[in-house]
Amino acid sequence: MSTVDEYRSQYARSSDQDLLAIANVDAEHLTPEARQALAEELARRELRPAGRSPYLGTVPLAPGAMPGALGNRRYTKAPFGARVLAYIIDAVIGAGAVAVAGIVVGTTNWGERNSAAAAILIGASVLWALVYSFVKDGREGGQSFGKEMLNLMVVNVNTNQPCTMGESALRALVWFALSLIPVVGWLIEPIVALAADDGRRLGDKAAGTQVISTNDYIRTAR
Repeated sequence: MSTVDEYRSQYARSSDQDLLAIANVDAEHLTPEARQALAEELARRELRPAGRSPYLGTVPLAPGAMPGALGNRRYTKAPFGARVLAYIIDAVIGAGAVAVAGIVVGTTNWGERNSAAAAILIGASVLWALVYSFVKDGREGGQSFGKEMLNLMVVNVNTNQPCTMGESALRALVWFALSLIPVVGWLIEPIVALAADDGRRLGDKAAGTQVISTNDYIRTAR
């Protein structure tokens, strides 16, 4: 028999329509564990079944919420190893341009003959690295190149929409600010992400986002 936590994980991946269908039609056939998990998920998403179910009771709505509205959606924690690998890939993509520009300028005569152009090339590569690091998770689907390759995405936990460039910049800003603290600051975000049940680091909490597996994402209308 499945536990309440297993049902919670199952219902967290279900669409709003599927949850309401279960509550309206099949609630009487559910185990007590499934009923508890279903009632919790309906309340968390602020979804109300049609009428009162004798098996689930009346699922309350948050003040001012409309039936069927989306509340904070709970997703399972994304694999930490995949997140680390995606971070490395993105770091290579961002810093790689600077490295290539440095090699071209430093190891060839072109840089000496074209000092102005060399300076522009170095400046442009540094600018690319900075811009990419701040907006990378605001690409289409809330995926940086690294996250796209590792089947990850960043989603807003309040709207359930993919991460925007503004949210991506805020996530990166928190990471950058903490990284200014030697050694200790470099470890804060990874430790928080590992320790949190949902894998949300401080930058995620500031931006209202979460890194999830794309297979877990349940798309909702804007």
